[in-house]
Amino acid sequence: MDTLSLTKLTQQFKLVVKDRLFYNRFEYAIGFYIDEASCLRDLGHEQIDDMIKRRIAWREIAQQRIVGNINSGLFGQQTIISRRNKDITEQTISDLHRLANLLLTTSADFKLVVSVNTAHVYANDLTLIEQINSLPGVSNQDYTRAVVCRPKDTIQLKYPRHQQRIYFKITKITDDQKKNLLNFLNNYSETIRLSPALQHWVKTPMVRTQDYFFIDYNEPSWLTMLSLVRPGLIRKTMQIIPAK
Repeated sequence: MDTLSLTKLTQQFKLVVKDRLFYNRFEYAIGFYIDEASCLRDLGHEQIDDMIKRRIAWREIAQQRIVGNINSGLFGQQTIISRRNKDITEQTISDLHRLANLLLTTSADFKLVVSVNTAHVYANDLTLIEQINSLPGVSNQDYTRAVVCRPKDTIQLKYPRHQQRIYFKITKITDDQKKNLLNFLNNYSETIRLSPALQHWVKTPMVRTQDYFFIDYNEPSWLTMLSLVRPGLIRKTMQIIPAK
């Protein structure tokens, strides 16, 4: 990559202030849309073809069911039109193999994360980022760069009122366990701070916690008591420090 191209590419990156690099290894990331991206989860050409065959077969079965429901008057014609928009084309297959070939043959270290029709590649090599960016089928690119500016396992707040923060795990609890948890949190409502998402959750009947739920607190003994009320709920603990 020449200097001019490198400069233009780096200018597109949004800075993400963090306490560590992406996955503790990578400075840069590119997120993008590519049809059937999740076929790349097991990165390999044979794996792509096998997944494509299974998806085509499944969608043909699903389409037959839809047609049967339309003939029965259960669905309208728009349903079958929307199914056609999800056909897997030869171009889609070619685009997936091009991306897979690039990732399988590059000497650069990287991490690939895929979900449905989106993918993220984390790397330190900007040439790999630019090569991905130039591939056919890749669109809606989003570039981020990790900027490490605070110690690990810390959170910076402008006016911190607490010393520590804990994050929940994604887990499903029972109604009784949630009731006990809420009673415990209510008893300490004046000394802890619940994240906005957690504040909403406690007012709903939902019993699945999310990994972005957090609580700010001060006393180490409080954390010990929370662990007794609901063991295994805590994903990680971070120190809160004032922003400079």
